[in-house]
Amino acid sequence: GNFIYLNENAWKTRGYTYEEMMGMSVREIDSPEFVENHPEIFKSAIEEMRKFEHIKIRVEHVCKNGNRLPVEIYAKMIKHHEMPCILSSVRDISQQLRREEEIQKLSTVVEQIDDSVIITDINGVVQYVNNAFCSHLGYKKEEIIGNNPRMFKSNHHNNDFYDDLWKTILEGKIYRNTLINKKKNGDIFYENKTITPLKNHNDKIIGFVSTGKDVTKEVLLHQEMQRIATIDKLTGIYNRHKFEELMIFEMERSRRSGEPLSLILIDIDNFKNVNDTYGHDIGDEVLKYLVKIIQDHIRQMDIFARWGGEEFLLLSPSTDLDKAQLLAEKLRQAVEKADFPKVLRITISEGVSSFGEKESFDEVFKRVDRGLYWAKEHGRNQVGAIPR
Repeated sequence: GNFIYLNENAWKTRGYTYEEMMGMSVREIDSPEFVENHPEIFKSAIEEMRKFEHIKIRVEHVCKNGNRLPVEIYAKMIKHHEMPCILSSVRDISQQLRREEEIQKLSTVVEQIDDSVIITDINGVVQYVNNAFCSHLGYKKEEIIGNNPRMFKSNHHNNDFYDDLWKTILEGKIYRNTLINKKKNGDIFYENKTITPLKNHNDKIIGFVSTGKDVTKEVLLHQEMQRIATIDKLTGIYNRHKFEELMIFEMERSRRSGEPLSLILIDIDNFKNVNDTYGHDIGDEVLKYLVKIIQDHIRQMDIFARWGGEEFLLLSPSTDLDKAQLLAEKLRQAVEKADFPKVLRITISEGVSSFGEKESFDEVFKRVDRGLYWAKEHGRNQVGAIPR
């Protein structure tokens, strides 16, 4: 195991002079751990070289100052002046090991984090998924790798949505959005997704890495808070705030399109007597039952809201005054014929009017309020239509 030839890099890297190292054996620069098992390793290496002509091993050399130098040795048997020798090419792998350690740490992190990670090639074919991705969606890795992420589509996004996604990442930009995807069992979930293009040393896109965080609970909570903020708690229809918001939109749409827009104000006749006689619980049931009757007789495009107490507003797009009056009469008759809980018979009075081209909501509301007053003054259970 004595050296018979060394190039300059061999002795300089280890801190020796040429003369010092030429007087040494391989065992003197090998790490103590390697030397301890040297006979067996050396014997195995000789046998392997005879069988495969060469070997490649990783060991640590000890420098003159005691520092360890990780190296990769490529060795093969040769003859030098008819004497069997081992020719070794030794490469410092310090930086490589550091990179491998960093990659291993990154791999460990990716496998242990709770966020989903998926890597695809340039065509979107899955090359890698982490454990969290499989756990969240209920798939095994082998069921995903080699397939396209379209297998997770929920059909909640249209083609334009995906066209924008692909356009962004193919331009080399990072894409961020909330996606609605589907698990293996069919459950829908919301995911904050970030898709980053992967580029080679020539700045060419070679694939994409996608990270995702399940935000279903947060989204559903937000939706519920939005619902609570816009829905009347008792009846389940829009509250006054939401009605005013939608009303502004419909007024603008009516002005742009020239389509008519009408408003109906509905009030339960003698509702105070219901509460006084039967109690507020029965009064609440009457309100809910009335809402159901009206919802059964209006269109999906009509906007129905509780205005306050026993008063309700109905905004009817694409409906002129005559049609709105007919609708109000239909609602009045439906309520009059219905059997309400406990109280049996309930009637309503209504005020009806339509919007002028430049009128404000307040102006129209004053007219429907006058129409309602007229209906009350004329015996209740009436429809009072007030033209512009």
